Formats: sequence, structure tokens, C-alpha cells
Amino acid sequence: MERQHMKTYSSGEFAKYFGIKKDTLFYYDRINLFRPAGVSDNGYRYYTTPQLDTFWALQYLRELQVPIKELKHYFSSPSVERLGDLAQDQLMIVEQEILKLQNIQRMLRRMVDISEEIKHVPLNEVILQEQAEEQILLSEQNESDGDTSVEEWFTYYDRFMEKTGCKSPTLIGSIVARDDLLQGKYGRVDRLYIHDVSPAATSIKPAGRYAVLYYQGSYSSIPSAYPILLSYLERQSLTTCSDAYEEYLIHNSLYAASEEQYVTKISVAVL
Repeated sequence: MERQHMKTYSSGEFAKYFGIKKDTLFYYDRINLFRPAGVSDNGYRYYTTPQLDTFWALQYLRELQVPIKELKHYFSSPSVERLGDLAQDQLMIVEQEILKLQNIQRMLRRMVDISEEIKHVPLNEVILQEQAEEQILLSEQNESDGDTSVEEWFTYYDRFMEKTGCKSPTLIGSIVARDDLLQGKYGRVDRLYIHDVSPAATSIKPAGRYAVLYYQGSYSSIPSAYPILLSYLERQSLTTCSDAYEEYLIHNSLYAASEEQYVTKISVAVL
């Protein structure tokens, strides 16, 4: 069919048809991905109706995040088999991106939850809470009998992260053993733990009534929070019946300007 009998589109008209900028068409022309049907006598590019279908296919794959390099290779010889292979490769990439986004979503949700939680609790006072059961992943037990320094804690943290294979920032808490609490050894971390890892969970933090202290202060001063907590239990005639779980709600420069503003949530099951 000769051009005078075929509808043609200027670059602007063709771009408007697909809701894109003319610059996109010029770029595709420059990299030889999608070229105009021709150039008119006045030097302007023009496109034809049959090209609508071709460009629709190209845009469809671009919306599926297929890289331009892959598109150039595919459209050199399109086929059902090659499209299936292309889709399979892209599906794997998308699934990896979904996992990354889910991880980002969890971290952002955690930030929101922490912000809301801190707004509604008293600091440096003991309260009673009903807490739901949680599946947790435990680290190996600390073999040292002495207090755990901040430097030792981070060494312990690095080993735990390496063993679990965690690649992204993960909220890890500490456990102070009940026997240590009863003996007044508040500075020794017995284990580390991670929340919400159901597929790999090795233990359970049981549901029940917990005495909770939101302690504001630096890492090194956390042991001084335990006499406050245990003194409250004694006054209320409550008995400690679990290890203590430390959650570092506000714990680095992302959340606070100084260590004195850090907030650690300490929970102990009681009867």
C-alpha cells in the first residue's frame, strides 16, 4: 500500500496516542529500537498504522520492566518460544524485587509501629501488658559468665547475622536469663533473638502477662533498669517466670541524636 493511501502520524500524534513524550520516540529511533516509517520532505518523522501494533507490543514489555537491551535482542526475531524465555527471566527478576520490597515494607512498618508505641507508653516506669505468642529464632547460648560489653554484643550480633544468612538490617533483641536475673547479673546477655521468622523459628516467646519497662538510656546503662523492674515486681507480689527480653526500639542515630535518648523495651513474664 502506498503512503498516500495509508494513515500516517506525526511524532506528536504517535506519542499522544500512547501517552508518551516525543523524546521517547526520538530516543528509540536513535538506539535503533523503534524507527519511524520514514521522513517527510520537510524533514519530519512520520509513523504508520501498522506500527501501532508493533509499538504497543514494545510498550507492553517496557511496562513489564523488560530492559531495553533485552527488547532489542527479542524484537530482532520475535517468537512464542523466545517470548516465554524472556518472560521467565523477567519473572525471576520481578520475584526478587518483590522480596526486596516486602523487606522494605516490613522495615517501614516497624518504624511506624515503634513511633506509635513510644507515643503511648510511659518511660522508665513499669507497666503490665498482655503479650501474644511469638515465634523467634535464637542464637547460640553465650558461654561467658561475665557481663557482656557493647563490643562483645556487636561481635555476637555479627556471628548471629552470618549464621542466619540475614543480608538486610534486622531487629535483633537480647535475652537475659531468668537465673541471672535472680542472681542480680543484669549485664550478661544469654542469647540474641530475631522476631517474625516463622519458617526458621527455633523457639517461642510464650503469650501471657508481662511486666514491661520502657527504659530510656544508653546501651551501657541498661543493667541499671533491672532493679527498677524487679523492685516493682516485689512491691506488687509478682513472680518472675521467664527470661527477660530486651527490644531496642530507639537504638541508633537513625532514631535519636544521642545514646541517652535510646529506648529499650524490657519484658518479663510474671505470675
